Amino acid sequence: MSKYSGSTKAAKTKIVPKGMPKKMDNPNDDYQRKTSTKLGKQTMWYFTKPDFEKMQRACLVHQQKAVKGSNTEYRWERNYVMMMTGANIGCRTSTILELTPRNYAGGKFYVKEHKTGKTQNYELKDNMYKLLNDFSTKWKFSRDEFIFRKSPTSGNRPLSRVAAWYFITKLADEVGIQYNVGAYSLRKSFARWLYDDCHDIFKVMRVLQHSDPIITARYICLEEDEVTKIRQGIEYGFDSFK
Repeated sequence: MSKYSGSTKAAKTKIVPKGMPKKMDNPNDDYQRKTSTKLGKQTMWYFTKPDFEKMQRACLVHQQKAVKGSNTEYRWERNYVMMMTGANIGCRTSTILELTPRNYAGGKFYVKEHKTGKTQNYELKDNMYKLLNDFSTKWKFSRDEFIFRKSPTSGNRPLSRVAAWYFITKLADEVGIQYNVGAYSLRKSFARWLYDDCHDIFKVMRVLQHSDPIITARYICLEEDEVTKIRQGIEYGFDSFK
């Protein structure tokens, strides 16, 4: 009889999800990270109103310094109008980037969200309509041309989400914003400012077309803000040794 040499069961092979990196400090370990960076997924924050105003002023200063009618003037005016649109309409970035004058003709705003297929249909406020209409008229966009593009003379292609993200983060750095923001922060700002005005999470949920108020609360960073406030009040053990 031969000696027993161990279990006859085949060793289990761990299935590694495609594109998921291994633990960075030991590439031979089969432990898999659930995020692609060491810090993990970071929350994109809404803009505070004072910070948003700083970004508005910076955009307008750049626009005023640019040569009239130049691509540079267009880009900075485009950036300003894009920011104002995101903060006042609250659509997703991909939807905003594909706006044409047809979407707000006569002040009647109508779009279909790319992600959900849900429609938005309502009357724009006068200031928002004037801003969009003046911009598209000045740069001579037809009813079916994308207004947010690389330049007014480039092909009829909308600005990419990457380009919009780059512009927002670069401008945020310029005015000294240190928390994590991106193009998506415009929609979050719209939602958070609306909540701060009405304090009605269900109203915000309906406007954002979410299916659950818990999703909305997380989206506008209510949970993170509450945790931050709790932690600011924690300080144990110091009174005994003062």
